[in-house]
Amino acid sequence: MSASMLPDPRFRPAPRRPDPVAMVWLAGAALAVLAYSLGPDRLVANALDAVQQASWYADHLIHNLTLATLMALRAAAIGLYGTYVGLSLLALRRGGQGAGGLIMVTLIFGLLVWGAEGDHPAANARWVAALVLAALAALGATGRLARRPPPGMRP
Repeated sequence: MSASMLPDPRFRPAPRRPDPVAMVWLAGAALAVLAYSLGPDRLVANALDAVQQASWYADHLIHNLTLATLMALRAAAIGLYGTYVGLSLLALRRGGQGAGGLIMVTLIFGLLVWGAEGDHPAANARWVAALVLAALAALGATGRLARRPPPGMRP
């Protein structure tokens, strides 16, 4: 026999896939064992109870994450407002303008956040507006400080 007629030793047949019919029978048998261990009369009630528990845990998690997000949003608004005040005072110290803007932003920010407590949509919307106001004001103050001061102003 020639060497070309011998089977290639590297050739291996494809692995055999499990029979789908046998897998369904095994799954049915596993379900029967599960039903017997839980009690066949309580299987549906236990399954619905498990779904309800999972739903409660998911709802609780979403509630906690929402509260944490709102706290972070409010903290960011306060931090950006503080940044704006610091930048405005720095601009005023350099002899630039900004006193009127500082007064207006402080009044509007105070009106937005004063009494905006709790977890209701109106309070949250007011804090979002305060965050946007503080962010825009801080960016504007940063832009004022980034430009070169006019001649005669101290740097």
